[in-house]
Amino acid sequence: MMKPVRFGIVSTAKIARDWVIPAMKAVPECDVVAISSRDPERGARVAAEFNIPRSYASLSDLLKDETVEAVYVPTPNNQHVDDAIAAARAGKHVLCEKPLALDAAEARRLAAVQLETGVEISEAFMVRYHPRWLAAREIIRSGRLGRVTQIHATYSVVNDNPQDIRFQSELGGGALGDVGVYPITAARFLFGAEPIAATATFEKLSPDGVDIAVAGLLEFPENRNLLFSGALLQAWAHWIMVIGTLGWMEIPVAVWPSIKQETVIRVRKRDDMFDQDVEVIRIPPANQYEHEVRDFARAVRGEIEQPWPIGDAVAEMQILDAIRKSAAKQARIQIHQQRPPVAEIFCR
Repeated sequence: MMKPVRFGIVSTAKIARDWVIPAMKAVPECDVVAISSRDPERGARVAAEFNIPRSYASLSDLLKDETVEAVYVPTPNNQHVDDAIAAARAGKHVLCEKPLALDAAEARRLAAVQLETGVEISEAFMVRYHPRWLAAREIIRSGRLGRVTQIHATYSVVNDNPQDIRFQSELGGGALGDVGVYPITAARFLFGAEPIAATATFEKLSPDGVDIAVAGLLEFPENRNLLFSGALLQAWAHWIMVIGTLGWMEIPVAVWPSIKQETVIRVRKRDDMFDQDVEVIRIPPANQYEHEVRDFARAVRGEIEQPWPIGDAVAEMQILDAIRKSAAKQARIQIHQQRPPVAEIFCR
């Protein structure tokens, strides 16, 4: 059995408390040894709650802890890159919440530091580790749906807290970075390709406010497309439809499935016009966060190749830049992907 990777948690954010720390505590590949918070009392409380040995009042103090090998960064979006750079230069591997950066320029700056330091840096998109997403990708690769040409996907939530950081532009808020990224990630994951053009529109509560909704079209090579939407103030909806020449499949509750219930993929045949011949593929309950942190730790130890290196996050940020530009200019924007060089650690 591999030696557990010793993690430090950067902040007491809700996602860390509710999901990532419990996931790390549940898998033998991870050991949470420290946490930092700008509020020392809060940090101490969370450390006590989760039986974390050490609590620090700042990131810099946590990074001085020689027992910490890797950090998980769930700070506000505008802090991700600076926090990750500080950790990488301290020799710590970095699992950073999405979106990794505010734009592609920031992501490339972090990629340069990854190249300089050789540490693992990965964006924490938990959905890509869920067994159902992996199964859906294999269905496409098998050819069962024929040539897949269309993906329709949405993720909307009800967020009725106007003080939430997602509504604060200075902290990197907005629907695109918070929820719109999931349909985009789904298409890149399932198509196994990068889009070549974007057309999108935003809804805002005020001209200088964040986007509270995004909708658009991403064009992929070989005449494939993603129709997507994301919203912060709509009814909960998160599903994916994948349509091919021989059939189509539906992935309901695609982003936040219950860890206690089985999930499903519904597959329909090409000529099933009246939805009478549906195959339901059932996936046992799974905690996608446990799969995420386990695989990141295994990559740190060299047990597996890093499945989602930083170059993937840079590519994603270039897509988000194009979507923002399209919404601002009300125009179709071409996407010219420029993958950064990566450290040799990613080329095992």
